[in-house]
Amino acid sequence: MHLVTTGHIETVTCNAHAKGILCTAVMQRWAALNARQLSVLRRIENDADEVSAKRSELGTTVQALRNRGLVKTSWRNGVWRVEITDAGLFYLQHGHHPDRPEPGDSINVLPKRGPVESAAADLISALRHAEGETIRIEEPDDATRARYRKAINAAKRRGLVPEGRQLLHTGRDTGPLIIKLGEDGPAAKTDWNRIRLRVRDEVTGGDLLELLGRDQQLLKVSDGTRKRAVDLVQVLVRRADRRGHAVAASRKSRYLLLRVRDHAFTITISEEVDEVPRLLPANDPRVRHAYDWQRIKPPEYDSVPSGRLRIELSPRTPEAKEWADRGRSKIETKLTEVIDEAERQAEQAEEQARARQRAHQAWLVEYEKQQAEEERKQAVTRAEWKSAMDTARGRAIEELRDKTFGDALLKWLIARQIREFCTELERAAAAVGTPEAAAEWVAWARSRADQLDPVLDLRGLAEHFHPEVGPDDLRAHLVRQPHFVR
Repeated sequence: MHLVTTGHIETVTCNAHAKGILCTAVMQRWAALNARQLSVLRRIENDADEVSAKRSELGTTVQALRNRGLVKTSWRNGVWRVEITDAGLFYLQHGHHPDRPEPGDSINVLPKRGPVESAAADLISALRHAEGETIRIEEPDDATRARYRKAINAAKRRGLVPEGRQLLHTGRDTGPLIIKLGEDGPAAKTDWNRIRLRVRDEVTGGDLLELLGRDQQLLKVSDGTRKRAVDLVQVLVRRADRRGHAVAASRKSRYLLLRVRDHAFTITISEEVDEVPRLLPANDPRVRHAYDWQRIKPPEYDSVPSGRLRIELSPRTPEAKEWADRGRSKIETKLTEVIDEAERQAEQAEEQARARQRAHQAWLVEYEKQQAEEERKQAVTRAEWKSAMDTARGRAIEELRDKTFGDALLKWLIARQIREFCTELERAAAAVGTPEAAAEWVAWARSRADQLDPVLDLRGLAEHFHPEVGPDDLRAHLVRQPHFVR
């Protein structure tokens, strides 16, 4: 049975595997309980431990109560436990569901068949409220497939698919009908392709029983016990279906599967063998030799089918479990334990997945924290580097200005001294009556003084007030902070 809740409306689909019939109904969450459901709800209130997964005959009733929100279930000590909710207590006290509308209130019930646009909107709404945002119908009839095809096409055509999501589906013409509202992007598409290929490979319902009749390798039993083994699979199919699970067979891998939600567990049904001593007749050529050392000793035992059946769940894995006929205890009485164990393994796998997700989230938080700390440190380093560079640049500029000004001052002093020296030369030459004797030297020296004198080139001096600072100029002022020197 598959149920999708939309607000206060529950759409229920169930599969009659033996007849291949699909039944569909629309049920209000507040619908009145029947006598059996009310009796079980009272038993849960009085003694919740008395109603558990071990009471498999109550499984369907408990599921109906849970779907209405009157009870909740949990896994504890290897057994599914059930507990009454506040809504369940309200129902027992007042005789109706707390969500039941008052007389005269309008109730919008999703029509089974309506306009295509309405069906498309209903489909998207149902998917948003479904577990895993997925609807799965194991054996839909042609009319059901056609209705869903129209709704899917209308939802895509009219832009009803939420932004950032995509509408995925398989089973358009054959096989289980699965519709999923997935994330947009190639990763989700890849995951969906794996699901789609797996569904096409798996056989369920009447096709499964037909395949069991054709493929002798699915059941590793002798001809004498094959009918019992097939009947065993049929019982397992019905019990799994009552618990919301499915039994399937893989065409490609040729093994049976028990599917619990998104988890598939391999099931092996085989017949145990007895080791019987093999005796050869006295006239067998292999034992006619005269001497013992000449005789070829045959294998000591033959493997003979025993008629005892065995079920293995998740064989060749750390979680492998098995059940078998033992004395008067037949394996047919242990099928509930098989399903319980599959549910336990599914819950364990989901808890491990949640633990991995929590660990991944914790790692992400720690990683982001480390990244933030690293970025903070880098920002501090950059700020310190900028401050150091600004300081070094200021000092380098001052040093260059000191040097430029000092050089200019020295040149000015030299130019003045040259001019004074030239004047003394001219005076001395005139005193001896040979003024032309120093004329050439004086002319050259005065020209040289003009070249050196910065006063005569103020524009050039002004340009050097804002010097170009190079790496070598900065390095000398960063040497006091070695980690800033590059």
